[in-house]
Amino acid sequence: MAPGEVPARPRWGRRVLLALLAVLAVAVIALGLAVQRRLVQREEGLGVVQAPSEFAALEGSTGRTGSFSTRIDFTSMATGTETISTEVSWDDEWFFQDPTEYNHELATTCSVLSAVSNSESAYYQAGSDSPAYMEAALAALGFEEISTASYQYRSEIFDEVVDFITGTDDVVAYSVATKRVTGEGGAEKTLFLVSIRGSYGSEWLSDLNMGDAAAYDMDEITHEGFAQAAREIVDALAARITEEAGLGGTDDICLLFTGHSRGAATANIAAAYADEMSQGLRVLAPLESIYCYTFATPEVTTFDTARDALYDNIFNIMNPSDMVPRLPLESWGYTRFGHDLWLPGYGDEGFDEKYEGMCRVFEANTGVECPYVPEDREHVDKLVEDLGREIPTDDDLASAGGVFSLAHDLLADVNPMQVLYGHYPSVYIAWMQSLDAVRAS
Repeated sequence: MAPGEVPARPRWGRRVLLALLAVLAVAVIALGLAVQRRLVQREEGLGVVQAPSEFAALEGSTGRTGSFSTRIDFTSMATGTETISTEVSWDDEWFFQDPTEYNHELATTCSVLSAVSNSESAYYQAGSDSPAYMEAALAALGFEEISTASYQYRSEIFDEVVDFITGTDDVVAYSVATKRVTGEGGAEKTLFLVSIRGSYGSEWLSDLNMGDAAAYDMDEITHEGFAQAAREIVDALAARITEEAGLGGTDDICLLFTGHSRGAATANIAAAYADEMSQGLRVLAPLESIYCYTFATPEVTTFDTARDALYDNIFNIMNPSDMVPRLPLESWGYTRFGHDLWLPGYGDEGFDEKYEGMCRVFEANTGVECPYVPEDREHVDKLVEDLGREIPTDDDLASAGGVFSLAHDLLADVNPMQVLYGHYPSVYIAWMQSLDAVRAS
């Protein structure tokens, strides 16, 4: 630079870039501090709608026992936040019957309770005027105590961001409630109902966390994202049941697991864990007192023992037009614990009449026409076939080619939003209420 020459000012582009970098740095620091503050609040049980409690008496419980019907309120994906309702049946005697025998009445009630689990989330969002749907439903069914503590830090958007950043999204929200049930001859049991919410927020990432058997030096594996959530539930159950049973043992403890979608996968694995524990020293409940009904259940494990008689008390109910139960692919070695039961599907004998009956029930429950398109079964079947050919193993899914194939097939062969209609909990409820039974695969 020549003597006396004025230095050139930095270009405006450089100034803007530096300003943006400064803003980004401040934002990152602010986010980090906010995340740290939220983690501290979680440890101290602060910053939520109400203080978390492991178990509390159910206000307004009817205390009803025996056999009866009642109406239950919840929300539907087909109607947004609008409250809808439907009638459900209940019978204490169900829990003195063989859990390996499919009980359509119990399964139908579980289909509603699994939907209520999804509705419960709004209650735990700050500023929401949504009712506590699960508490109200279980109070109507005569349950005496409940814990919904897991919803407390798993229902706000920011908590989902925190879970994503901290890598703690292998979780679910769930309710555990208890009721003393009475059978013929005056026999009694303490029933623990576990109803598990479907995918929510960052938990969608956990749906993709299948895990790696090699990391555990194993040839087979249970889906890691679902299994971690199931282990949390089983550990919480074990602590509560130990407190409930005391020195008397768990012979009069009864368990019922239910859920839809991610909740179904978690319930499937949790029930399998409870079945296995019944054969060991840490018994949650006798095998003959463990029940499980799941809906829209993904494939959850590659263990070839999943169909063993030990798991005969687990029933997985699926819609043939629903893509979720077909993932992870069966061709990758995945299956479910227990028995698979399929709702009527497009192309089955007598389907049209059954479909019309389901649509009438759906509209009676929700007030709107059923949007589910049964012909999507053909698109789902083709998509599964194409994916199995182009992505022959789950390891191939992680490759760039696998991701491209997945995206290409999804966009080319199916309408993602339309296929989602067949996954709606309200569709499953309407099918269950319009049928006398479900066929086994």
